Amino acid sequence: MYAMGILGSLFGIPGIDAESLVASLALIPHGVMHEGMLWTPITYMFLHANLFHIGVNMLGLYLLGPDLENAMGSRAFLALYLSAGLAGALGFLLVSYIWLGLPTMVVGASGAIMGLLGAIVALYPARVYVLIPLMIPVRASVLAVLLVSTHLFFILTPYGGPVAYDVHLFGGFTGFVVAWTLAHLHRREWRDVFPPSERFYACVEMETLAHQLAGCEAPEEAAPEDWNRYRKLKEALRYEDVPSVEELRASRRD
Repeated sequence: MYAMGILGSLFGIPGIDAESLVASLALIPHGVMHEGMLWTPITYMFLHANLFHIGVNMLGLYLLGPDLENAMGSRAFLALYLSAGLAGALGFLLVSYIWLGLPTMVVGASGAIMGLLGAIVALYPARVYVLIPLMIPVRASVLAVLLVSTHLFFILTPYGGPVAYDVHLFGGFTGFVVAWTLAHLHRREWRDVFPPSERFYACVEMETLAHQLAGCEAPEEAAPEDWNRYRKLKEALRYEDVPSVEELRASRRD
């Protein structure tokens, strides 16, 4: 979409130039509330203001997305992403437009990306990520607390600048709720096989098997019963913070 806007503007193609895309697809509160532009709470997240804007958001997608998609599956991951972006749009309408009365608009995938962070906090709060460009390692749960507190400060004070902090907060909260709900339902589905009292030991068994299988040069080197047991554990513990065979092999290659 970003490239389309650039090319449309460069070659003067009506309808797909950057200005036309913003006018028809950006989240403009007046358009939603009074002109029936009800598609824009979804389409706004596919537009970006500049290269830095899209670069930061896609970096977040690259860092946070794979772990979640591996755990949830592609369909649930897409649903999480879109629902977080939609919730960010609704939050923007409620806070910036209705409460604060700001005649502004918003574009960007930040609400959806913050939804991914919220999901990471729900599933893997102890995981450590590096803040770029500061290069400071920080736990996902600590990062979430810092972001929520600073975002609330900027919303409630005049020091925020042209950033849609309400989009971030609503998107992040939605991602947390969706991921927590999916994990809770999955654990309930498997509680007869692995009761909560035995889940820790199942995680230890899965990690041990993962290290054992990742060390094999070829899949046939491992016993079939080990692979079968590992696959069952992986499905049952898909929302637990246990490294998979693929992750361990990738880390060894690095």
